Parts: sequence; C-alpha cells; structure tokens
Amino acid sequence: MNTELLNIAYQDWETFVESLSDDEKKGLVGLNDAIERNKLYYFATIGDAKRFDQIINTLSKNFLYDIETIPFVYRFYIERDLHGIAIDYIQKSKEYLTQSKVSIPSEIQRIIDESITVEALNSIQKSLIAIKSIRAKDIPHTTPIDINDKRNLNEFVLHEIVLASKVLIDKIQSVKQITHENRFNDLFLAALRLRFEIWNWSISDQPRKGSSSTGKDAGELDLVIEKGNTAFALLEALNLSGKDQTKTEEHVLKSFGYAKNLERYYMIIYFRGTSSTFDRTWSSYKEDVAACPFPENFTFNTTKKFEDMANKFDDINHLRIAKTIHGTNVEMFHIMIDLSEDAT
Repeated sequence: MNTELLNIAYQDWETFVESLSDDEKKGLVGLNDAIERNKLYYFATIGDAKRFDQIINTLSKNFLYDIETIPFVYRFYIERDLHGIAIDYIQKSKEYLTQSKVSIPSEIQRIIDESITVEALNSIQKSLIAIKSIRAKDIPHTTPIDINDKRNLNEFVLHEIVLASKVLIDKIQSVKQITHENRFNDLFLAALRLRFEIWNWSISDQPRKGSSSTGKDAGELDLVIEKGNTAFALLEALNLSGKDQTKTEEHVLKSFGYAKNLERYYMIIYFRGTSSTFDRTWSSYKEDVAACPFPENFTFNTTKKFEDMANKFDDINHLRIAKTIHGTNVEMFHIMIDLSEDAT
C-alpha cells in the first residue's frame, strides 16, 4: 500500500470539502456514510486508532457490516490485539448479513471460521480476570450493550433488578407451589446472584447498621450489594397487597437507617393483592412514600417527586418503576412487581 498517495488523496478530499459553500456541503449529507467509510479505511491504513474508533461509532449497520468493510475492520482490531472486540464484531457482521439475506463471501466466512484463536481466547480470559478488579461504578462501561445497556451504576443495577423480576414472573406458577414464605425472595435473589458473580459482586443480608426495627416479616429482607468489602447499594424488599402506610413508611425509612453513606437504594415491592388493584396500590404506595417523615439529610425532593422509569425498559407490564431524589442527590428506586394472587 502506497501510504504517501493515500495521504495525498485524503488531503485533496479534505481541501475539496473545505472549498464548498455551506449549501454545497448540504448536498453531501446523503453520502455521509460512504464518505466516513472511506475515512475508516484511511485511518486503519495509517494506524490512527483514535479516529478509526470515532468513526466506527457513527457508521450505520449497512456500512459497518458491508462485505467490503468487514475484512479491514476485523484485521485492524487484530493488529491492535483487540481480539475480544474483533470476535464480537465478526459475529455481529455474520448476524447482520444473515438477517439481511446477504450471501456471505468465502473470505468473510473464512474469517468467521478462524476467528476463535488461542490468542483470542487468551485475550478474553485476561479481560474477564481484569473485570473482577474494576470498581463497581466502572463496570457499566465494560459491559456489552446486549447484556446491560445502562451506563451509570444506579440504572445498571436497576436493569439487573428488572431482569431478575422477569425470571420471577416467568417461574411464578412453579414458585406458587412452594409453601415457605421466602419463595419469591429466594428466586429473585438467585437470579441476581447469577448475574452479579460475573463482576465479582456479592449480595447478602448484612448485620444491621444503625437503628433497626423488630419483627421483620418473612420474605422481607434488607440486603447490600458489595464489591469486595465495599457496599455500594442497598435493597429493601416488602410485601404489599394494598395500601399500607405503616409498613411502607417503616421499610422506606429503615433503608436510610441501615446504611447512611450510600448513593443508591432500591425498594422491591412484591405485590400480593388482586390484579385489579395493582395500579391503585402503586399510586397509594407513592403517596405514602412522599408522606414519610424523612430524616433531614434524606429529605424527599418535592420538586422532582416520582420520575417514571418505565420508558427505559422493554416488556415490563408486570412492573411499575419510579425514582425519587433525597438529600443531596441520593437516588431511591421503587420497583413494584405484580405477583397478583389471581394471576394465571
């Protein structure tokens, strides 16, 4: 490859674009992807990884997984020892071509067949080991979007809770056959733990920190999520079958009493009433939370009130989700799971 001629061609193009009027530049809008793909080829050739990655994030799938684009993008990742990213890219390329009913050329099929190498497996192993040493707040930035697409820790944990609730709903008829009181809580926590182990997180019922109430109901637990020995979130679970201001207030307030240094709290409400009163109970629950006598450092933000989070998730007819702000930007998430006694 004559990189000198390639440089000249690139500079000539940049000079040409610069010479266009604003109206003339508008005529290039329809060619943006094609132009950016050519730049992608140029940056890969000269080894400009930073600008290459910037363009990768802007290309449409049609150009990102084009049969002419795939080989040089894959090889540039391999040249940079980004074997994990290379494998992910080539697999997504295969999926896109298959879904688009495009015949996969022999060159690309060969790349697919030979992509799982010893070097690639070693690279992935190192990445998985490294994940276990990453701070909790940084984990969302390392996780593939198809596993968890939330990029701040508060919503990342919320996403995991939503997934655990779906497991609970999928298995609800089987769980109802179990008689002991903790059956819902046990399955919910098992689903969370399976995911959390990937990032070396733990979730457990911890000794009380600060004031605590007595007579905790079976199946109603307060748990902390930890990375190493550092707690970064608290979950409080309770059962409701309808409006119950006393119980709601007790559980909401004791969350702040157990761990006063956290930035994120999660209320898990197992709704055990009849399906016709699910939304009514959700409304009364929010009213009861807003009326709680919060301690001074965790005062309820009456301006923002309850922010509905449902639009951030798919397929959650069984859930009601909202967020409240307390004190100096402490977030509490409220997740009510429909476990109606008359659900089929």
